[in-house]
Amino acid sequence: MISPAEPPDARRPGILFTALVLLGVLVLYPLAGALLTLLATGWRGIDPELRSLDPEVMSRLKIAQVAGQVLALGVPALLLAWRHSATRSPFDKGNLSWLGIGPRPGFRSIVAASVGMLLLQPLMYSVTEVQNLGLPYLGEAGRAMLRDQVRLELFIRKIAAGDSFAGLLGVAVVLVVTPAICEELFFRGYVQKSFSVSLSPARGVLVTGLVFALFHMAPSNIVPLTLLGWYIGYIYQKSGNLAVPAIAHGTNNLAALLFLKGEAWAYGISFAGERQGIISTWQWWALVLVCLALFFVLIRRFHEPAASVTSDINV
Repeated sequence: MISPAEPPDARRPGILFTALVLLGVLVLYPLAGALLTLLATGWRGIDPELRSLDPEVMSRLKIAQVAGQVLALGVPALLLAWRHSATRSPFDKGNLSWLGIGPRPGFRSIVAASVGMLLLQPLMYSVTEVQNLGLPYLGEAGRAMLRDQVRLELFIRKIAAGDSFAGLLGVAVVLVVTPAICEELFFRGYVQKSFSVSLSPARGVLVTGLVFALFHMAPSNIVPLTLLGWYIGYIYQKSGNLAVPAIAHGTNNLAALLFLKGEAWAYGISFAGERQGIISTWQWWALVLVCLALFFVLIRRFHEPAASVTSDINV
């Protein structure tokens, strides 16, 4: 594929610089989240049992969640890309193009990426539940990881509580739309693009997928999150358009949210480790295999007639 020449003042992203950026974000993001949480709760913090989350506090926490994503991921991605694109402003067309924000993606690409994400759900769910079965055998460390996962799941349910249209719309903004946009801007738009230039496109996908999993600081979910990151990175590399992985990411978040809401509506709040009966049936594993077969057929045919993620840098 022919690549246009770099702007005269462009700075090529280097491995060391990108690694330092990642280290800074991995350290500062949880600190920023903790600070915003303290501000939202009036400097009281969150009760480990989540008993003091009244509606007003929850509203402030939702705003803090959005602010943390935008300030710690979205804005840095724009500014860091600006450093490399040598354009007039972070919102210049050339800078947005560097991040993969360009022409509207093809409808077939969006549908294929979203369907592929749905087909991955049974496998990722199975991996998580198998890990949950094994965690208690790791002793106190494993049980602590399981408790952390339970608290995270309960917190998400608290954030997602509410059945009004306005409430559901707010939840979608907090848990589906904002993470999909901001995380894709940073991890695929900036990080994967940088590694694709300094290493290779394939290594960029592999490294970024692993970093994406580590960023979520959920040890019990490292494997499914890595699989998720690799898939999203693959479709970004194939499409060259950030909207495709962002929509696929949003599809994953929406599927997880609907699962939690549906489970809460049907059974009330339950904890991780209490749903593992389904993975002991042959019908479930048959479903996993069928979905995987369809998934591999789909990604082999996934194609977007657009520039690759390295197309606007002369490599």
